[in-house]
Amino acid sequence: MPSRYLHIIAFNIPYPANYGGIIDIYYKIAALKQIGIHIILHCFEYGRQPSKELEDLCFKVYYYPRKSGLRYFLSSNPYIVITRCAKSMPKNLLGDSFPVLFEGLHSTSMMERCVKANKKILVRAHNIEHTYYLALSKSEPSLHRKVFLRSESLKLKRYEKILHQSDHILGISKHETEYFIDRYGHSVFIPPFHRFEEVSSLSGSGDYILFHGNLGVPENSEEFLRLAERVLSGISHPIVVAGKNPSERFKKKIARYPHIRVVANPSDPELDTLIQNAQINLLHTSQSTGIKLKLIYSLYAGRHCLANSHMVRGTGLDPLCTLADTKESLIQAIDSLMETPFSEEQIRNRKKALKDFSNRASAEKILRLMG
Repeated sequence: MPSRYLHIIAFNIPYPANYGGIIDIYYKIAALKQIGIHIILHCFEYGRQPSKELEDLCFKVYYYPRKSGLRYFLSSNPYIVITRCAKSMPKNLLGDSFPVLFEGLHSTSMMERCVKANKKILVRAHNIEHTYYLALSKSEPSLHRKVFLRSESLKLKRYEKILHQSDHILGISKHETEYFIDRYGHSVFIPPFHRFEEVSSLSGSGDYILFHGNLGVPENSEEFLRLAERVLSGISHPIVVAGKNPSERFKKKIARYPHIRVVANPSDPELDTLIQNAQINLLHTSQSTGIKLKLIYSLYAGRHCLANSHMVRGTGLDPLCTLADTKESLIQAIDSLMETPFSEEQIRNRKKALKDFSNRASAEKILRLMG
Protein backbone atom coordinates (compact mmCIF):
# COMPACT_ATOMS: atom_id res chain seq x y z
CA MET A 1 0.00 0.00 0.00
CA PRO A 2 1.55 3.36 -1.02
CA SER A 3 2.38 5.87 1.67
CA ARG A 4 -0.55 8.19 2.38
CA TYR A 5 1.58 11.06 3.70
CA LEU A 6 3.56 13.43 1.50
CA HIS A 7 5.78 16.44 2.28
CA ILE A 8 5.38 19.24 -0.28
CA ILE A 9 7.91 22.08 -0.26
CA ALA A 10 6.43 25.14 -1.98
CA PHE A 11 8.40 28.18 -3.14
CA ASN A 12 5.67 30.52 -1.84
CA ILE A 13 2.42 30.26 0.12
CA PRO A 14 0.07 28.65 -2.41
CA TYR A 15 -3.04 30.59 -1.48
CA PRO A 16 -4.74 32.55 -2.94
CA ALA A 17 -4.21 30.50 -6.11
CA ASN A 18 -3.91 33.42 -8.50
CA TYR A 19 -0.78 32.93 -10.60
CA GLY A 20 1.09 30.27 -12.59
CA GLY A 21 2.99 27.82 -10.43
CA ILE A 22 0.97 28.69 -7.32
CA ILE A 23 -2.22 27.59 -9.11
CA ASP A 24 -0.58 24.27 -9.96
CA ILE A 25 0.50 23.72 -6.33
CA TYR A 26 -2.81 24.66 -4.72
CA TYR A 27 -5.00 22.50 -6.95
CA LYS A 28 -2.47 19.67 -6.70
CA ILE A 29 -2.83 19.73 -2.91
CA ALA A 30 -6.63 19.74 -3.22
CA ALA A 31 -6.60 16.82 -5.70
CA LEU A 32 -4.17 14.77 -3.58
CA LYS A 33 -6.34 15.29 -0.51
CA GLN A 34 -9.38 14.06 -2.48
CA ILE A 35 -7.67 10.71 -3.07
CA GLY A 36 -6.71 10.35 0.59
CA ILE A 37 -3.16 11.74 0.79
CA HIS A 38 -2.28 13.76 3.90
CA ILE A 39 -0.14 16.73 2.92
CA ILE A 40 2.58 18.16 5.16
CA LEU A 41 3.15 21.52 3.50
CA HIS A 42 6.31 23.59 3.89
CA CYS A 43 6.18 27.07 2.33
CA PHE A 44 8.35 30.14 2.18
CA GLU A 45 6.77 33.48 3.05
CA TYR A 46 7.27 36.59 0.99
CA GLY A 47 4.47 38.97 0.12
CA ARG A 48 1.77 36.56 1.38
CA GLN A 49 0.18 35.78 4.71
CA PRO A 50 -0.30 32.40 6.47
CA SER A 51 -3.48 30.81 5.18
CA LYS A 52 -6.36 29.28 7.14
CA GLU A 53 -7.56 27.68 3.87
CA LEU A 54 -4.27 25.79 3.52
CA GLU A 55 -4.29 24.78 7.17
CA ASP A 56 -7.77 23.28 6.70
CA LEU A 57 -6.66 21.48 3.52
CA CYS A 58 -3.36 20.06 4.81
CA PHE A 59 -2.42 17.70 7.64
CA LYS A 60 0.20 20.24 8.75
CA VAL A 61 1.56 23.55 7.42
CA TYR A 62 4.98 25.01 8.21
CA TYR A 63 5.92 28.58 7.26
CA TYR A 64 9.49 29.81 6.82
CA PRO A 65 10.73 33.35 6.08
CA ARG A 66 12.41 33.74 2.70
CA LYS A 67 15.85 35.32 2.94
CA SER A 68 17.04 38.30 0.91
CA GLY A 69 20.10 40.48 0.55
CA LEU A 70 23.09 41.27 -1.63
CA ARG A 71 25.24 38.43 -0.24
CA TYR A 72 22.84 35.89 -1.77
CA PHE A 73 23.20 37.52 -5.19
CA LEU A 74 26.96 37.02 -4.93
CA SER A 75 26.70 33.27 -4.28
CA SER A 76 27.65 30.75 -6.97
CA ASN A 77 24.32 28.99 -6.33
CA PRO A 78 21.02 30.35 -7.70
CA TYR A 79 19.45 33.15 -5.67
CA ILE A 80 16.03 31.49 -5.94
CA VAL A 81 17.41 28.39 -4.19
CA ILE A 82 19.71 29.70 -1.45
CA THR A 83 17.13 32.23 -0.24
CA ARG A 84 14.74 29.34 0.43
CA CYS A 85 16.25 27.45 3.34
CA ALA A 86 15.56 27.57 7.07
CA LYS A 87 17.23 26.20 10.20
CA SER A 88 14.01 24.59 11.41
CA MET A 89 13.38 22.67 8.17
CA PRO A 90 15.47 19.56 8.95
CA LYS A 91 13.57 18.95 12.20
CA ASN A 92 10.21 19.31 10.41
CA LEU A 93 11.17 17.37 7.29
CA LEU A 94 13.57 14.57 8.21
CA GLY A 95 11.95 13.01 11.26
CA ASP A 96 9.84 10.51 9.28
CA SER A 97 10.07 8.27 6.21
CA PHE A 98 7.44 10.06 4.09
CA PRO A 99 8.31 11.01 0.49
CA VAL A 100 9.01 14.63 -0.47
CA LEU A 101 7.75 16.62 -3.45
CA PHE A 102 9.91 19.67 -4.18
CA GLU A 103 8.04 22.36 -6.14
CA GLY A 104 10.57 23.56 -8.70
CA LEU A 105 14.33 23.88 -8.38
CA HIS A 106 13.55 26.90 -6.16
CA SER A 107 12.65 24.65 -3.23
CA THR A 108 15.42 22.02 -3.44
CA SER A 109 17.89 23.37 -0.85
CA MET A 110 17.10 20.34 1.37
CA MET A 111 17.32 17.71 -1.36
CA GLU A 112 20.75 16.32 -0.43
CA ARG A 113 19.68 15.99 3.21
CA CYS A 114 16.59 14.07 2.06
CA VAL A 115 18.75 11.77 -0.08
CA LYS A 116 20.92 10.94 2.95
CA ALA A 117 17.73 10.23 4.93
CA ASN A 118 16.69 7.71 2.23
CA LYS A 119 13.50 9.55 1.38
CA LYS A 120 11.69 9.09 -1.95
CA ILE A 121 12.19 12.35 -3.85
CA LEU A 122 9.90 13.86 -6.48
CA VAL A 123 10.55 17.22 -8.15
CA ARG A 124 7.89 19.21 -9.97
CA ALA A 125 9.62 20.92 -12.91
CA HIS A 126 7.51 24.03 -13.52
CA ASN A 127 9.88 25.03 -16.33
CA ILE A 128 13.33 24.30 -17.67
CA GLU A 129 14.39 27.08 -15.33
CA HIS A 130 17.62 28.26 -16.96
CA THR A 131 15.80 28.56 -20.32
CA TYR A 132 12.90 30.36 -18.66
CA TYR A 133 15.13 32.90 -16.89
CA LEU A 134 17.10 33.59 -20.06
CA ALA A 135 13.84 34.25 -21.93
CA LEU A 136 12.63 36.54 -19.13
CA SER A 137 15.84 38.56 -19.41
CA LYS A 138 15.12 39.27 -23.08
CA SER A 139 11.79 40.97 -22.34
CA GLU A 140 12.94 42.76 -19.16
CA PRO A 141 13.23 46.55 -19.67
CA SER A 142 15.30 47.17 -16.51
CA LEU A 143 19.05 46.74 -17.05
CA HIS A 144 19.58 45.75 -13.41
CA ARG A 145 16.91 43.02 -13.61
CA LYS A 146 18.20 41.90 -17.01
CA VAL A 147 21.70 41.32 -15.58
CA PHE A 148 20.25 39.44 -12.59
CA LEU A 149 18.09 37.19 -14.78
CA ARG A 150 20.97 36.32 -17.11
CA SER A 151 23.24 35.55 -14.16
CA GLU A 152 20.54 33.44 -12.54
CA SER A 153 20.06 31.53 -15.81
CA LEU A 154 23.75 30.53 -15.85
CA LYS A 155 23.65 29.46 -12.19
CA LEU A 156 20.45 27.45 -12.72
CA LYS A 157 21.96 25.63 -15.70
CA ARG A 158 24.85 24.45 -13.50
CA TYR A 159 22.63 23.73 -10.49
CA GLU A 160 20.09 21.67 -12.45
CA LYS A 161 22.37 18.63 -12.17
CA ILE A 162 20.98 18.13 -8.66
CA LEU A 163 18.03 16.46 -10.41
CA HIS A 164 20.22 13.34 -10.82
CA GLN A 165 19.52 12.75 -7.13
CA SER A 166 15.72 12.69 -7.51
CA ASP A 167 13.63 9.56 -8.03
CA HIS A 168 11.07 11.18 -10.33
CA ILE A 169 10.85 14.50 -12.18
CA LEU A 170 7.28 15.59 -12.87
CA GLY A 171 7.39 17.44 -16.20
CA ILE A 172 4.64 19.99 -16.82
CA SER A 173 4.71 19.72 -20.64
CA LYS A 174 5.54 16.86 -23.00
CA HIS A 175 8.56 18.46 -24.65
CA GLU A 176 10.07 19.47 -21.31
CA THR A 177 9.47 15.94 -19.99
CA GLU A 178 11.49 14.66 -22.96
CA TYR A 179 14.27 17.12 -22.08
CA PHE A 180 14.46 15.75 -18.52
CA ILE A 181 14.31 12.12 -19.73
CA ASP A 182 17.25 12.78 -22.07
CA ARG A 183 19.36 14.23 -19.25
CA TYR A 184 18.21 12.42 -16.13
CA GLY A 185 16.24 9.39 -17.33
CA HIS A 186 13.41 9.49 -14.81
CA SER A 187 10.75 11.99 -15.80
CA VAL A 188 7.00 11.60 -16.26
CA PHE A 189 4.49 14.01 -17.80
CA ILE A 190 2.00 15.39 -15.24
CA PRO A 191 -0.12 18.20 -16.74
CA PRO A 192 -0.70 21.37 -14.72
CA PHE A 193 -3.35 21.23 -12.03
CA HIS A 194 -6.15 23.77 -12.38
CA ARG A 195 -9.56 24.72 -11.01
CA PHE A 196 -11.77 23.28 -13.72
CA GLU A 197 -13.78 20.08 -13.29
CA GLU A 198 -15.39 20.19 -16.74
CA VAL A 199 -15.51 22.17 -19.98
CA SER A 200 -17.88 25.14 -19.65
CA SER A 201 -17.37 26.77 -23.07
CA LEU A 202 -20.43 28.40 -24.66
CA SER A 203 -21.52 27.75 -28.22
CA GLY A 204 -22.45 30.67 -30.46
CA SER A 205 -20.65 33.99 -30.87
CA GLY A 206 -19.13 36.82 -28.90
CA ASP A 207 -18.19 40.27 -30.18
CA TYR A 208 -14.65 40.85 -28.84
CA ILE A 209 -11.15 39.37 -28.66
CA LEU A 210 -9.57 38.74 -25.24
CA PHE A 211 -5.91 38.66 -24.24
CA HIS A 212 -5.37 37.86 -20.55
CA GLY A 213 -2.41 37.30 -18.25
CA ASN A 214 -0.42 38.79 -15.39
CA LEU A 215 0.35 42.20 -16.89
CA GLY A 216 2.77 43.01 -14.09
CA VAL A 217 5.14 40.45 -15.67
CA PRO A 218 7.10 42.03 -18.56
CA GLU A 219 6.95 38.78 -20.54
CA ASN A 220 3.16 39.26 -20.82
CA SER A 221 2.85 43.05 -21.06
CA GLU A 222 5.68 43.46 -23.57
CA GLU A 223 4.30 40.62 -25.69
CA PHE A 224 0.92 42.34 -25.89
CA LEU A 225 2.47 45.72 -26.67
CA ARG A 226 4.36 44.14 -29.58
CA LEU A 227 1.15 42.51 -30.80
CA ALA A 228 -0.78 45.77 -30.49
CA GLU A 229 1.79 47.73 -32.47
CA ARG A 230 2.53 45.18 -35.18
CA VAL A 231 -0.82 43.44 -35.67
CA LEU A 232 -3.80 44.54 -33.59
CA SER A 233 -3.51 48.22 -34.55
CA GLY A 234 -4.53 47.16 -38.06
CA ILE A 235 -7.82 45.43 -37.16
CA SER A 236 -11.18 46.97 -36.26
CA HIS A 237 -12.62 44.31 -33.93
CA PRO A 238 -12.99 45.24 -30.22
CA ILE A 239 -10.18 43.90 -28.02
CA VAL A 240 -10.03 43.48 -24.24
CA VAL A 241 -6.69 42.99 -22.45
CA ALA A 242 -7.22 41.86 -18.86
CA GLY A 243 -4.88 41.01 -16.02
CA LYS A 244 -3.09 41.83 -12.81
CA ASN A 245 -1.11 45.00 -12.18
CA PRO A 246 -0.76 46.70 -15.57
CA SER A 247 1.78 49.52 -15.29
CA GLU A 248 0.97 53.16 -16.04
CA ARG A 249 3.36 52.91 -18.99
CA PHE A 250 1.37 49.95 -20.34
CA LYS A 251 -1.99 51.69 -19.94
CA LYS A 252 -0.68 54.89 -21.56
CA LYS A 253 0.61 52.97 -24.59
CA ILE A 254 -2.65 51.03 -24.99
CA ALA A 255 -4.67 54.28 -24.77
CA ARG A 256 -3.39 55.05 -28.31
CA TYR A 257 -5.71 52.35 -29.66
CA PRO A 258 -9.41 53.26 -29.30
CA HIS A 259 -10.60 49.69 -29.99
CA ILE A 260 -8.48 48.17 -27.16
CA ARG A 261 -9.77 48.29 -23.57
CA VAL A 262 -7.70 47.45 -20.47
CA VAL A 263 -9.40 45.65 -17.56
CA ALA A 264 -7.02 45.92 -14.60
CA ASN A 265 -7.06 43.38 -11.76
CA PRO A 266 -10.29 41.57 -12.62
CA SER A 267 -11.73 39.28 -9.94
CA ASP A 268 -11.88 35.55 -10.74
CA PRO A 269 -15.61 35.77 -11.62
CA GLU A 270 -14.96 38.84 -13.83
CA LEU A 271 -12.13 37.08 -15.67
CA ASP A 272 -14.23 33.92 -16.06
CA THR A 273 -16.99 35.99 -17.65
CA LEU A 274 -14.52 37.72 -19.99
CA ILE A 275 -13.02 34.39 -21.08
CA GLN A 276 -16.40 32.72 -21.56
CA ASN A 277 -18.06 35.53 -23.53
CA ALA A 278 -15.16 36.40 -25.85
CA GLN A 279 -15.36 35.22 -29.44
CA ILE A 280 -11.58 34.68 -29.53
CA ASN A 281 -9.12 34.06 -26.71
CA LEU A 282 -5.83 35.33 -28.13
CA LEU A 283 -2.92 33.29 -26.73
CA HIS A 284 0.52 34.53 -27.65
CA THR A 285 3.93 34.05 -26.05
CA SER A 286 7.55 34.53 -27.08
CA GLN A 287 8.75 31.41 -25.24
CA SER A 288 7.58 27.80 -25.03
CA THR A 289 8.56 27.01 -21.45
CA GLY A 290 6.15 24.94 -19.36
CA ILE A 291 2.44 25.05 -20.15
CA LYS A 292 0.70 28.40 -19.94
CA LEU A 293 -2.30 28.04 -17.63
CA LYS A 294 -4.09 30.69 -19.68
CA LEU A 295 -4.21 28.09 -22.48
CA ILE A 296 -5.82 25.52 -20.18
CA TYR A 297 -8.32 28.08 -18.83
CA SER A 298 -9.26 29.31 -22.30
CA LEU A 299 -9.86 25.77 -23.57
CA TYR A 300 -11.98 24.82 -20.56
CA ALA A 301 -14.07 28.00 -20.51
CA GLY A 302 -13.67 29.96 -23.76
CA ARG A 303 -14.71 29.79 -27.41
CA HIS A 304 -12.14 29.96 -30.22
CA CYS A 305 -8.51 29.83 -29.09
CA LEU A 306 -6.08 31.55 -31.44
CA ALA A 307 -2.50 30.74 -30.49
CA ASN A 308 1.04 30.89 -31.79
CA SER A 309 3.24 27.79 -31.97
CA HIS A 310 5.22 28.67 -28.82
CA MET A 311 1.99 28.63 -26.79
CA VAL A 312 1.03 25.06 -27.69
CA ARG A 313 4.44 23.42 -28.11
CA GLY A 314 4.66 20.18 -26.11
CA THR A 315 1.06 20.35 -24.88
CA GLY A 316 -0.66 18.04 -27.36
CA LEU A 317 -3.44 20.66 -27.50
CA ASP A 318 -2.64 22.03 -30.98
CA PRO A 319 -5.74 20.45 -32.61
CA LEU A 320 -8.01 22.43 -30.28
CA CYS A 321 -6.54 25.78 -31.35
CA THR A 322 -6.19 27.83 -34.50
CA LEU A 323 -2.47 28.47 -35.01
CA ALA A 324 -0.97 31.62 -36.51
CA ASP A 325 2.65 32.76 -36.36
CA THR A 326 2.83 35.63 -38.86
CA LYS A 327 1.12 39.00 -39.00
CA GLU A 328 -0.74 38.02 -42.15
CA SER A 329 -1.96 34.65 -40.84
CA LEU A 330 -2.98 36.22 -37.52
CA ILE A 331 -5.10 38.94 -39.16
CA GLN A 332 -6.66 36.38 -41.51
CA ALA A 333 -7.47 34.03 -38.62
CA ILE A 334 -9.01 36.86 -36.55
CA ASP A 335 -11.26 37.95 -39.41
CA SER A 336 -12.36 34.37 -40.07
CA LEU A 337 -12.97 33.34 -36.44
CA MET A 338 -14.90 36.52 -35.61
CA GLU A 339 -17.43 35.43 -38.26
CA THR A 340 -17.54 31.75 -37.23
CA PRO A 341 -19.87 30.67 -34.40
CA PHE A 342 -18.36 28.21 -31.91
CA SER A 343 -20.12 24.86 -32.33
CA GLU A 344 -21.40 22.11 -30.03
CA GLU A 345 -19.15 19.70 -31.93
CA GLN A 346 -16.09 21.75 -30.99
CA ILE A 347 -17.19 21.62 -27.34
CA ARG A 348 -17.51 17.80 -27.53
CA ASN A 349 -14.02 17.55 -29.05
CA ARG A 350 -12.61 19.62 -26.18
CA LYS A 351 -14.26 17.46 -23.54
CA LYS A 352 -12.72 14.36 -25.10
CA ALA A 353 -9.23 15.84 -25.54
CA LEU A 354 -9.05 17.38 -22.06
CA LYS A 355 -9.71 14.13 -20.18
CA ASP A 356 -5.92 13.71 -19.95
CA PHE A 357 -5.77 17.02 -18.05
CA SER A 358 -8.02 15.79 -15.23
CA ASN A 359 -6.73 16.74 -11.76
CA ARG A 360 -7.77 13.38 -10.32
CA ALA A 361 -5.91 11.39 -13.00
CA SER A 362 -2.76 13.45 -12.36
CA ALA A 363 -3.07 13.03 -8.56
CA GLU A 364 -3.34 9.24 -8.98
CA LYS A 365 -0.16 9.27 -11.10
CA ILE A 366 1.67 11.02 -8.25
CA LEU A 367 0.33 8.51 -5.74
CA ARG A 368 1.77 5.65 -7.80
CA LEU A 369 5.15 7.42 -8.00
CA MET A 370 5.26 7.84 -4.23
CA GLY A 371 5.86 4.08 -3.94
